[in-house]
Amino acid sequence: MSGSMTQSQSGTKLTVAESNVRIKDVARRAKVAPSTVSLALSGNGYISDEKREHILRVANEMNYRPKMAARLLRAHTTGYMGLIVNAYGQDAKRRGTQVVDYMPVGWQVTSFLEACRNEGLRHQIEFIQPPSEEHKGVSELIEGGMIDGAVISGLVEKDCPLGNMLRDKPQFPWVSLDEPAEYCVLSATDQGVEQAMQYLAALGHQKIAVTFGDVNCLQHAQVKQGYESAVKQFSLKTQSKWIAQFPGAITEALRKKETRWAHDILSSKNRPTAIFCGGIGTAAIVMHTAAQLGIDVPSQLSVIAVGFGVDASMQAIVPTMLERDHRSMMTAALSMLRARLQDRIVEEPVQRFVPNLIHGQSVARVHG
Repeated sequence: MSGSMTQSQSGTKLTVAESNVRIKDVARRAKVAPSTVSLALSGNGYISDEKREHILRVANEMNYRPKMAARLLRAHTTGYMGLIVNAYGQDAKRRGTQVVDYMPVGWQVTSFLEACRNEGLRHQIEFIQPPSEEHKGVSELIEGGMIDGAVISGLVEKDCPLGNMLRDKPQFPWVSLDEPAEYCVLSATDQGVEQAMQYLAALGHQKIAVTFGDVNCLQHAQVKQGYESAVKQFSLKTQSKWIAQFPGAITEALRKKETRWAHDILSSKNRPTAIFCGGIGTAAIVMHTAAQLGIDVPSQLSVIAVGFGVDASMQAIVPTMLERDHRSMMTAALSMLRARLQDRIVEEPVQRFVPNLIHGQSVARVHG
């Protein structure tokens, strides 16, 4: 009779008829959650080998046999792509504390949603908080086997919890967005800076200053590299005090330091006619300081900043921006991820896209 207890031929071992054994019964016997049993049985989840073997042993002892529909489901993938935004940044890694920098993630989310919609892909988005007592700093989507692969934005280096997790799960396919990795899509900010400098030089600017943040961050390192290359290519004039690095978290103290620098170089007799800023916040300080000194932007001072058009639109004078080609970058990242999921050879595992120069109101030809 279905659901009855049966006695084995030895007369000593009792088993439960397979139609009456459910996942929750196995979970109760194995002393784990039903979801953990599902992960162990499906092979899609990422749990320790020891725990998986224990659950499989208990399931076998209970004569658990999943229905055919469940077997068929296990043979397929989830059908979901993931976007994982890791809030654990370079600054936190150095200080061993939580990130206090502003982390703009809107462009990643909107471009991911747009790309998935255009390609008809099901998707999940996850924001990973810095590690704390409440958060391990790892991906629950990956740990729970809820996605087939992921585009990952944020730190994936050694000593980062997510980075360590990915190294422990080499079978999980992922592509890094704007951070170096074996498979990654990067912004060629250095080339974008060179093109912006060439544009300024064509307008007659020869004395150009530059600001950037921590060169341990790829974007800021590329701003510095692009500027140095452009100075040589276009025979630009520069001074050591015109090259300013402002590393660290964005704090009131840092903004005051930027303000003092802007005031010093703009009030000097031999001042630059243009400034390339590594961020929109610095650009806003430069333009405000110029106004206080009676220097008109753009007729007497041109300003270009790295950032996003939406941030530029909030300024009294909309600055010309060097903006990541986020749509192309995300489309390429998803295409690379799908190739990895299909076990196809990725011919260009590292791809770079030159940012777009978005013209605003802060650049003009040199007069006189």
